[in-house]
Parts: sequence; C-alpha cells; structure tokens
Amino acid sequence: MAQMVETTFTAEENNHATAPHVSVELPCLWRCQVDASWLETSDGVGMGFILYEQETQVLRVQGKRSQTDSPLHAEAECLCWVMKEIRNRGLARVYFESDCQQLVHIIQQKKKWPALEPVLEDIQAIKSSVDVFSLKYIPRSANVRSDGLSKDARSRVQSFSSFEIMDTLRLAVEASLYEHF
Repeated sequence: MAQMVETTFTAEENNHATAPHVSVELPCLWRCQVDASWLETSDGVGMGFILYEQETQVLRVQGKRSQTDSPLHAEAECLCWVMKEIRNRGLARVYFESDCQQLVHIIQQKKKWPALEPVLEDIQAIKSSVDVFSLKYIPRSANVRSDGLSKDARSRVQSFSSFEIMDTLRLAVEASLYEHF
C-alpha cells in the first residue's frame, strides 16, 4: 500500500471559511518477492529474491548464509537481507511479498517474538528509513521463482551472493529519482 500524504489546513491558515483536504498517493512500481529455503540437516540457509517493475523482472538475487534455528528465522533473516539490499540500491518505495504467512503476520501485527527480536528490530529500523513499506502474504504458488533461487542457493557448498541485473536502466533511473541528499 502506498503512503498517503494528507494535508489539512485550518480556516485561519488559509483565510478560507472551510479547510481543504488534499490527499496524494505516491506511486509504487517496485515489487519484491522474497523466499528462504531451510532444512534442519543443511549446512546453511538459501535466500532469494526477485525485484519487479510492474511485471518485468529487473533484478534476481540469491545467496547462502549460515544455518538458522528454524524456517521462521530463515525467512526473517532473508527479508532483512533483502530490505538492506533494496535500500542500498536507492529504492525507497517497494512492496515486499513473502509466502511465509507467520512472518508477515508477526511484522504486520507488531507481535512480540523474543527469539526473532534482533532481526525484527533490524527490519523495523529499515522500515522507518524508507518512504513506503508494504509487506504482504502471497501463496507459495505465486512465489515459485524466488523459491527456486533460494533452494538453488541452499544446495551450494559455501556461502555466496549472486546478483543478476535484468534491466540496468530501470534500476538506475529509479535510484536517481529518489536520491536523498
């Protein structure tokens, strides 16, 4: 959901009898599907995400990190990693999508989850540093590309990160439009 900017002026401020109401919706063309792959017997967690501009894939990223305590931990750490990567590219208005319904619920409802507290604090800090933050649940069947990236990453022998830029011009234009000075 886009951030709503609402401005209301008093009659004295405008020298009018009524107070106008202006509402502007900031467009958000970027969508990021996120997934983590975890197995108890694995030596690490696979992570993957795909950044879309509308329906066009712009960036595909995968990586392998140290093993986590649970699949939920893996999903939370993956989302945090992805949010940092997106922010580092200068994109401040991105919709995130995950097939981990439990994580989406914890973040949306601001639920306390002591075992996840450090990573949830990081996610909250990143959320507060961007213009628009939206996280929604999508079914696993809608997240198969990110799922494939994360499973492939988990199967690798050692930790790594791989970035495949599908359309450099789109990323460069968006980043330059929203640079913060």
